[in-house]
Amino acid sequence: MAALRFFFYVLMKPFTLGFALLGLGGIIAPYTDPNEWWLPAFSGLFLPGILIVNFIVLFFWIYQRKWWIVCPLIALSANYDFFASMYRFPGAKMPENTAGQPVTVATYNIEGAYWITKFPEKYSVKKMIQDYNIDILCFQEFCEDAATTLDSALQRFNMPYRVSFFNRQSQWANCGTVIYSKYPIVNHGEISFNSEINGALWADIKINRDTIRVFNNHLQTTNFSQNQLEYKRQKSVRDWKGQAHTLVKILDCLKNNFQERANQSILVRKMIDTSRYPVIVCGDFNDTPVSFAFNHIISNDLKDGFRDCGRGYGHSFNGLKRLLRIDFMAYGEYFTGMEYLSPEQAWSDHNPVIMKLILKNEPESGIPSSLSCGYGYKPGKI
Repeated sequence: MAALRFFFYVLMKPFTLGFALLGLGGIIAPYTDPNEWWLPAFSGLFLPGILIVNFIVLFFWIYQRKWWIVCPLIALSANYDFFASMYRFPGAKMPENTAGQPVTVATYNIEGAYWITKFPEKYSVKKMIQDYNIDILCFQEFCEDAATTLDSALQRFNMPYRVSFFNRQSQWANCGTVIYSKYPIVNHGEISFNSEINGALWADIKINRDTIRVFNNHLQTTNFSQNQLEYKRQKSVRDWKGQAHTLVKILDCLKNNFQERANQSILVRKMIDTSRYPVIVCGDFNDTPVSFAFNHIISNDLKDGFRDCGRGYGHSFNGLKRLLRIDFMAYGEYFTGMEYLSPEQAWSDHNPVIMKLILKNEPESGIPSSLSCGYGYKPGKI
């Protein structure tokens, strides 16, 4: 028994160092393009689990009273920014200056709209719109069928304006990205990712005498769930060779998807930089707050809605033990965040993200302050 304890003790040292290094990988992941070096991206995606392991290891070395506690302590302390992106303490002071136009925006990966089609009374998007007084609703994975079309949803949601982006040439020709609005949509455009189901859509929406631009993004899907099901099936029949093959396939798929999302984020950011209007950027990024894709899109001029005015624990994806926040809403200086909500819904594997914002009054110069502080305002831009 003593020999077994000694063997375990010896193994804990490289295990401790390894997970500490993985934790430190989460620090550089937001600033490392996966096309140049993809390993940190894995730390970024799996950082919640990595940090949980570091917590366990920390308590082990505290019990042992050994200096090895330094390794998990460094990894945990260095990831303060990640903890701040996942949990916000309640009771923060609300903004004092709330002069301007209120607007409530929601983003929701509806997972094909299956539940709202089959059980419209139980799973009512219309009721959600009414309960939260939503003005602009951005869907990802909205799928049309005989019961729910884009136009029938207009009437059901009581939102008179909509634009959509569907890749009609793919096997997912009936699924895509949609923006519904209570306010007139005066212009719109698509950002193609050369993907069957993923893409981005922007719309210029006129709210009284102001115009804003809303970006609805659905970045590269991980395809993790499908591969995970195959892995579990092989495990149940003890197909060890098949499990190893599927595991390698999962890792290779994740690597390729990190790179795809990085490329897509560069395209989206370029479009944000061309906007002459204040922007709201939202959608399913399929990546975490410590990913290159998220940080490249947000850059230094947009606020993460959850970090600005969220409360409590901020997960948005209901799979993987609710450890991930992959649905986001961000905005520039011309907006004040008033309230961030992500209510639990049974309609999808995602929760919606709903934000109550204030579109600030136009300053005396006539040019919104956000346009002169990060949006690169130039006459004649799109």
